[in-house]
Amino acid sequence: MSSIHTERPAFDNRQAAAAHHLGQAFGAVDAAPAVDDETKPKVWHFASSVDARAAADRGQVKDRDILVVESERVVGFVVIIRPVAITDRHGAFSPHSHLPKPAREFCRGDYAFSAERAEQIAIDLGCALADPCAAEAARIATGKPVPIEIPRLLVEPGDILFAFGSRLRVHDTGTRVDAETGQSEWWVDVEGATEEDSRRTYRGRWNFAVPVETAAWDIVTVERTLENASA
Repeated sequence: MSSIHTERPAFDNRQAAAAHHLGQAFGAVDAAPAVDDETKPKVWHFASSVDARAAADRGQVKDRDILVVESERVVGFVVIIRPVAITDRHGAFSPHSHLPKPAREFCRGDYAFSAERAEQIAIDLGCALADPCAAEAARIATGKPVPIEIPRLLVEPGDILFAFGSRLRVHDTGTRVDAETGQSEWWVDVEGATEEDSRRTYRGRWNFAVPVETAAWDIVTVERTLENASA
């Protein structure tokens, strides 16, 4: 006697099974044709992510609407009837990792407006985004500094230099020849970016120098406001 059966993956618990089926559902949405919807998504604020998810379950918020739960530092948008977080914290929302693609690319970009608006709100609230690439793009778009790695000799006034376990605001920098040693050196005039940074180093402005032959090979991290290419 023969039998016909469909193979199904085995799961250790219901939560794992639910996550698998949720991923399948998001994948199906991603493959669906884009919907022509000229109505801009609304932004809703909730006391908790549980309340926000309940509102989605009851249909009180619509597909693509943006949900904000400032108390939990959770921001996301609605995919059909399921809230998906774009922040690293997700509360009762589905995590960003359940999407088959980055939020801006999901469903052939049909949710791009919602994702970008949600990212801007999250950045303004100081929430960390789940997607590092989106975090950097959002900070650039809103004119906020982003960390970059550059040669030490390319540090500029206005940069925030990471050094001595602190963030140091650069006031001036350049090269010079030390009068005593005759050695060329790169120098920088800095002060702590915050009171805590000043306590870790020195209060007020101070400077330090590095031999040019060493500085020429150094790679340092700075925070810098980058030009928005799309502007």
